[in-house]
Amino acid sequence: MKKEELLDLLREMTLEEKIGQLVQVAGEVFLMEDVDTTTGPLKDLELSNEMLYNVGSILNVVGSEKIRKIQDEYLSKNRLKIPLLFMADVINGYRTVFPIPLAQGCSWSEKVIYDCTKVSIKEAGASRSQCEFLTHG
Repeated sequence: MKKEELLDLLREMTLEEKIGQLVQVAGEVFLMEDVDTTTGPLKDLELSNEMLYNVGSILNVVGSEKIRKIQDEYLSKNRLKIPLLFMADVINGYRTVFPIPLAQGCSWSEKVIYDCTKVSIKEAGASRSQCEFLTHG
């Protein structure tokens, strides 16, 4: 997207849509059969169904099929077709969970820290490649 196109998009966005882009929710809200805004996480955040489809990113959804399903549904309901960002908290690992970095540091072993990080990178990278294939392939 060129700079002028981006500026046009920003001018077209409402204040609510701009604020929505700053919001991140747990991916589970998009995986529920019936999204209910009267109870649960959406009520706690005071998000309506309309607001849900303006959030900018979601956290901790694993699996390319789930990610593709969420993205397709989201784009079908987002007025300006701005895609979601999918975030993952990989600081303790991705599929394989390791001790927190502070505990790894207490081992005083650079090799342990390096090996844990290497596994996390491989696992998250493999997941990312699957998602890119579904998006662009």
